[in-house]
Amino acid sequence: MTFNEFLNCDLELREAIFDYYLTYLNEFSSKEFQYDELLKLNGAAEKFLNCIEKMNYITKVEREEYLSLIEEFRIDLKRYRRTKNQSRLSHLIFNIKSGILRIQDDFEELYSKTIGLINKTTRYNGYYDSLTLNGFYQPANSNKKKIQELINEAIILIGEDETLTEKSKKQLIEYLTRALIELQKENVNWSRLIGRIKETIIVLGALGSFASGMTPLIQAKDKLEETTVVIQNTAINLNYNVLNETFNIKNIQQIGQMNSVVIQIQENNEKNN
Repeated sequence: MTFNEFLNCDLELREAIFDYYLTYLNEFSSKEFQYDELLKLNGAAEKFLNCIEKMNYITKVEREEYLSLIEEFRIDLKRYRRTKNQSRLSHLIFNIKSGILRIQDDFEELYSKTIGLINKTTRYNGYYDSLTLNGFYQPANSNKKKIQELINEAIILIGEDETLTEKSKKQLIEYLTRALIELQKENVNWSRLIGRIKETIIVLGALGSFASGMTPLIQAKDKLEETTVVIQNTAINLNYNVLNETFNIKNIQQIGQMNSVVIQIQENNEKNN
């Protein structure tokens, strides 16, 4: 993504905006805060803040504080550059080393604040971006350890496949690795995680159809399908009040059958835990 594409992309593309902005900040630092990169800072920061603001995850005070950090950083950086080009006497008055340290401190504070806002957004999105159905579906209760094992096994199988190019395998593995990273977060965005898994299942099924037999790709697809079963069997809340809110009991003729389903789900939960 180019800088212009970043500035003009849809604010709904949260992950792409966050990734680009963090990459920009890292490169800005690694290039020792070059002037041409500094020119992009205000525009990049505004795009970042607008993205978060669109999701209502930033207050007016937080936005003003963030922009103040940027302005302070810009002022110190300009002062340092101006002093570098002045006489030796000026260097003694304004210690160059202390100027560098001040700039680094400013940038570290700005970067830390950026990470904090991203974490806050991710945390809130994890709470509110998943289907709950009156508490009947609680993916946070899923067996994360088992899901992680199955995804890792799928990654190994993809790596062992001989029908795809290394470039193709790398893309699939990186995509699933991002699912593992999501799974390790304190507040997992289950909609995003399940979406990644389901999408990979579709792709692996299509790829596997071009090769005959039980290829590693098909085996990897089977492993990922197991993760959805684990989620299904461990994410259901069987609390009586929840069931009562979820089902219109008086219109369900086979109450006994429903109870059997509940018992079966309980047994599956025990096996998967």
